Amino acid sequence: MASSRKLPPPDRAEALYRRFRHLAGQFLLPGARVAVGFSGGLDSTVLLHLLQRVRQEQSFTLQAFHLHHGLSPNADAWLAFCADYCQQRAIPFSFERAELDADAADSLEARARQIRYAAYSRLGVDVVALGHHRDDQAETVLYRLARGTGVHGAAGMPPHRPLAGGGQIWRPLLDEPRSILRDYADSQALTWVEDESNAELDYDRNYLRQRVMPALLMRFPSAQAAMSRAARHFAEAAGLLDAIAEEDAQGAGVRLPVSRLAALAGARQRNLLRWFLARHDVRPDERQLLLLLDQLLNAREDANPTLRLGDRAVHRYRGEVWLAWHGAEVGDQLLPAGERVVLPAWHGQLLWQRHDMGLAPAACDGLWLRPRRGGEQIRPRAGGPNRQVKLLLQEAGIPPWLRSRWPLLWQGERLVAVAGIAVAADSQADQGLWPAWRPADWPDFTG
Repeated sequence: MASSRKLPPPDRAEALYRRFRHLAGQFLLPGARVAVGFSGGLDSTVLLHLLQRVRQEQSFTLQAFHLHHGLSPNADAWLAFCADYCQQRAIPFSFERAELDADAADSLEARARQIRYAAYSRLGVDVVALGHHRDDQAETVLYRLARGTGVHGAAGMPPHRPLAGGGQIWRPLLDEPRSILRDYADSQALTWVEDESNAELDYDRNYLRQRVMPALLMRFPSAQAAMSRAARHFAEAAGLLDAIAEEDAQGAGVRLPVSRLAALAGARQRNLLRWFLARHDVRPDERQLLLLLDQLLNAREDANPTLRLGDRAVHRYRGEVWLAWHGAEVGDQLLPAGERVVLPAWHGQLLWQRHDMGLAPAACDGLWLRPRRGGEQIRPRAGGPNRQVKLLLQEAGIPPWLRSRWPLLWQGERLVAVAGIAVAADSQADQGLWPAWRPADWPDFTG
């Protein structure tokens, strides 16, 4: 645990507070719900303290959230520190535990980021404030440039960006060097924890921070400020590229017509596809982007090419580019009660709606969700024939990759419904309950 050193000049620390107070007054709306991503380190501790002070003058609610990664033997101690810090200051505190594989090497950082942002989106707040500062920004720009990033990557971390599920990420300290945060912490006699993994040079970012950046600053003392300024220039250029892509998209929503790509020249094709994928938080590298573009434009007309990127997949289907989730196969699951049931493993939600051919009350008890395994049949109309579920899915235009995890509702050994498509005739009732299905990767499906 780190603590105060010799107190710095108070005007330097208070100048940080005045700048922060002005920034918060501009960004935070009255009554905003604000959560701080609180690791217990210097940066997030200073940010939480600043927000607590500003809250005495501005109207917003404040809470702290800690993600327990479990990678360090000190992780439990960090969690305890954060909980105790918030308890002493009457700040509402919550945490989640995440499972990360320490041997994942290059994918560890990306996986940790994915888990963090998913956790932030579940907080249900208007703003998630993060403590990244100017040193972090310079390090991010340098790291990405070393890996051959494009304009968007060289823009570094944005000061604010939308968060999945609503709300925004806010980085109010991006223009502040870490030294000023340290001065502020010392002036306020704050304590914080130190992550011992920051000294391990096996991690690329740590190597840049410990070895490359100090040597660079010896030659170019203003390098961090210059790289932060360059990031803003790159962000401006990236915004212009996005504006061009949006114009080329011609109003395309959750799917992108391949014809829009085919009508463009090479650079604008790549720009439009990159923009469309980024809107869905999919960011392929250059090799993947070129491979995908080739498949989308040049695969034979009756083919449905697919490229997997992590836990997502990009498909060409019926002349459009689709984004879908790719992961483990779903299994049998007892259907939870409720008018709206979110099913993370199935990547969707089931909503019960009144319908002339909905399920009778007696058919709604003890329902199980099961994926299609082959050979299932259902009779949607009294006196009509049994229909193969496979054909019903095809007739409804369900894309092939969704059919394997399309929910079938079973009561015991009886198939009583194909979610969003059909209800068994002998289980129907006037104004019964229709199991509408909303796949996360097909949000405009109206079944």
